[in-house]
Amino acid sequence: MEYRITCIEKAVSEDSVMVTDLGGVDDAGERWTMSVEEAAEAMAAGDRFIFENSVLEAIDPESKQLLKLPTCP
Repeated sequence: MEYRITCIEKAVSEDSVMVTDLGGVDDAGERWTMSVEEAAEAMAAGDRFIFENSVLEAIDPESKQLLKLPTCP
């Protein structure tokens, strides 16, 4: 399966901000969300995650690019 990442959920602490969940809209127009851990497992199983027209090799919870995305509705 292929997932296009368009939004995130994040956790903010005193010294860091981290992505906790990824989200987007699938080809059928349905919203999806999954935790970073679930996404890593899906990647290991062969699913692809697309961000800004690039296939991600891994998901970095501290990625400055991902942290720029809006919060998932």
